[in-house]
Amino acid sequence: MAERKTLTAKKKSVGVTEFPIILDKTVTVLVKRPNTKSRSKEEKEEKEEILVINGIELETGALVRFDVFINDEDEVGPESSEFAGSFTNMPHTHGRKDEKMKTCLKLGITDLLQDLDAEDDDDVLVTIVPRDSGRGKGKDVTIESIQIEFD
Repeated sequence: MAERKTLTAKKKSVGVTEFPIILDKTVTVLVKRPNTKSRSKEEKEEKEEILVINGIELETGALVRFDVFINDEDEVGPESSEFAGSFTNMPHTHGRKDEKMKTCLKLGITDLLQDLDAEDDDDVLVTIVPRDSGRGKGKDVTIESIQIEFD
C-alpha cells in the first residue's frame, strides 16, 4: 500500500484577503492577534481571546453552515489545526421571503491557542469550511471581517 504523505504550507502561501469574502469555497485568512507578548500570566487567565467573524450576511430562508479551524501561523495541515466552532442558520422565513440578515460569530480561542503552542504568535491562520449552504441566485453568504479581540 502506498504511503500517505502530509503536506504543510508555510503562512506566506496565504495571500492578502480582501473583504468582504463570498463563502463559496474553503477560505484561509491570516489574522493578526492583538499584542499578547506584554500580557502577564494573570492577564492571560482573566481575559479570553475571542475570534470574531463580523458581518455574516445571508438570507433568513437559507440553510447555512460552516466550520472554523485555527492553525499555527507557521504550518497548515491536520496535525497543526484545531476546531474552533461552527456557525449554523436554519431556514426561517415566517412569511417573509428573501429577507437578508446580518450577524456575527464569536468563539473563545485562548485554550485552543495553548493547545497549538501558538500563544506567542503574532498571527494565526483561520480556515472557514462551508458545509451546507443555500447558495444560488442571490443567496451568497458573505463575511465582512475577521479579527481577534479580548473579552
